[in-house]
Amino acid sequence: MKHLYFSIILGLAPVFGLHSARGEQAAPAEHKHEDGSACTADHGHDDHQHKAGETCTQGHAHKEHRHADGTVCTGDHEHEKAAEKNSGQPGDMIPVHVDEKARHSLDMRFEKVAEASHGAAKTLHGQMVIPPHAVTTYALPAAGRVTFNVKSAQQVRKGELLYILASPDIVEMEGNASQARAALDRAAAELGTLRERRAQLEKIGTRNSELNTSIQFKEAEIHSLRAALTASNNKLKLVMESGVLKNNLLYIYAAADGSVQSVNMTQGAWGEQGAPALVMTNKGDLEFSTTIYGADPVHYAKAQLALTSGKNTELLNGTLRVAEQVDPATQSRALYFTPDHLPEGTHAGQLARLDLYSHDAVSEGFIPVPNSAVVKVGVNDVVFIKAGDDTFVMKKVETQPSRQGKTPVRGLIPGQTIVTKGGYELKYILPTGEAGSKKAAGHFHADGQFHEGEH
Repeated sequence: MKHLYFSIILGLAPVFGLHSARGEQAAPAEHKHEDGSACTADHGHDDHQHKAGETCTQGHAHKEHRHADGTVCTGDHEHEKAAEKNSGQPGDMIPVHVDEKARHSLDMRFEKVAEASHGAAKTLHGQMVIPPHAVTTYALPAAGRVTFNVKSAQQVRKGELLYILASPDIVEMEGNASQARAALDRAAAELGTLRERRAQLEKIGTRNSELNTSIQFKEAEIHSLRAALTASNNKLKLVMESGVLKNNLLYIYAAADGSVQSVNMTQGAWGEQGAPALVMTNKGDLEFSTTIYGADPVHYAKAQLALTSGKNTELLNGTLRVAEQVDPATQSRALYFTPDHLPEGTHAGQLARLDLYSHDAVSEGFIPVPNSAVVKVGVNDVVFIKAGDDTFVMKKVETQPSRQGKTPVRGLIPGQTIVTKGGYELKYILPTGEAGSKKAAGHFHADGQFHEGEH
């Protein structure tokens, strides 16, 4: 089946737009020298004999020139310069083209090469989780019927309407506060009238003990009414802090950007005071979580989180922390990594990889890349570099033994985007003679045997 799969890749190469940037080279044309002998050599590069019998090692299209020291140079400098200009390295990079349909069929994945001055001592796998401080539960401030304006997993901006609460209790609170305010205003007006009458009597030298008693009772009543109003306003204030009261309906808005983790009530359901209506999470506070053996060292020179965003894998810096206590049951402890930023679309439960780098420096010039990025083409180890939307370049690299899912390679530059899935298929569309192992065009029979040529 494996051979059948790659036969299909070969057969579909022209259909899906998979082709090399180099065409097949035509056989050199035969010609005769001045002595009449036939020569089939390629005068662009191969050696051949001239009339005098001497060997010529330079292409006839190239001109002889001298170096600064006066020596004659017969090398193909124009060809070398062109190769270096196109590839950045002389003769070790080969471009191939893969159109969008083929990239989708191969489910290609990519990762940007990051500079690493230390060797990866450990690779851990885990998932993105929501820390406790990033979870906000919106509980009902009063009993009532809920009408939701959002749904689970929805992204929400600060100030966006979450739900509307129709609560008789809130209406009653608002009524009590209004009544308390009105009673206090009436009592204050009555007290003012009593005090004004007493002042008039005092002007004519008359004392009225009954009036003084009424004033004292009214002052005590006002004190009590003022306390009742304060209590009513405080209760209403607690409700108003979570929303805005309009026409006896309480409108609840998001306090911060985030996403709806869960809606805990059905649309239009009745809930009691304190019941959790929905749970919001701040996605900016997501962190990576996994476990590490209690005896493992926890001091590393650097940590990077590999997080997939679409078809690309991003390497993120951040803050590493490890729990001090070891779980006696599992002899492990929790490890967390908080990235400096998160790619768009990151969600709780998403799988991720954490690379921990030790202080043991790797060999000079070697950069660890995922094992899946290194492909064997003939006797060479190669990596495919993404040079454009549909252009990929095969780059020969030098490798060291793999460790912790990574292979140290030399020949890449930090910042380049490499193929981590699909490179094995790309080698089958390299031009003949470049890959060193490309199969001849042909077809597969029903028995799975490969045959060259057409049916």
